[in-house]
Amino acid sequence: MLLNAATFPIVRLSYDQGLAGTTDEAFAAFEALLDRGTPFVIIGQGANADIDEHEHDPDEQRKLALWSKKHKPRLREFVKALIYVEPSRAKRLGMRAFQIVSEKFWGYPMLVAASEAEALEMANGLLKSASPSRRPGEAG
Repeated sequence: MLLNAATFPIVRLSYDQGLAGTTDEAFAAFEALLDRGTPFVIIGQGANADIDEHEHDPDEQRKLALWSKKHKPRLREFVKALIYVEPSRAKRLGMRAFQIVSEKFWGYPMLVAASEAEALEMANGLLKSASPSRRPGEAG
């Protein structure tokens, strides 16, 4: 799994790239995105939509759960959604149960798009609706 923030606030997540370093490095990369204090959307691709079938060892599961719990307020505030690109209609329908589990675990919605273009359209819509009416530090 590799995060790429080159087009922030649209962040790319590739499941085909393998793990970019250690779990701690992946957490640090995600925390750096949250530290920007700006809403963003993650567009995920790869792994043949088997993201719900990946098995984590018990230690990795514990680390994920603790990290998610610790950062859930900021995840809810800044991650507007994970949009997974899956061209197969059957696989998109099959991901519905996982979407619910994912949102409960991470604190932000998981959406599924049929194409890259659809994912970008969804992401841009989410980012427009997330535009703050006032900026941090401004009187409200």
